Amino acid sequence: MSGYVTFMMGGREMAGRLTDVREVARAVGVEPLPGARAPVTALLTLRGHPLPLVDLRTEADARDVGDVLVLVADADGMLGLAVDGVLAVLTPDELSPLDDTYPTSRALPSYVLEVRRNARGEPVFVVSLRALAGLVPA
Repeated sequence: MSGYVTFMMGGREMAGRLTDVREVARAVGVEPLPGARAPVTALLTLRGHPLPLVDLRTEADARDVGDVLVLVADADGMLGLAVDGVLAVLTPDELSPLDDTYPTSRALPSYVLEVRRNARGEPVFVVSLRALAGLVPA
């Protein structure tokens, strides 16, 4: 299925390609790994199995634990990407192509693949989830 999963990170709505996400889980029971170096800094036990986690959550509200995007496994196995919260799964038509009113010429982070618009007309960065996690060069 093609489409996007939208999520909040640092107060900004972003989107990742649905083909890169295996599932979404709640970020309950995240255990920091003392002395671990970025990008993998925590561990989440998911259905009895340890899942390395790149934790990108902000600490705006300690009661909101956030969500984990479990990425499709690659040669290194599965990986979780903790974000502030998953918003929705959208079809390609629900994130419209950007028109000429948004200046895309300004420098965007290298993990941004494209900029689209949500239903409210606001820009949404479509990102490479692995690049956002710092695992692959963008």
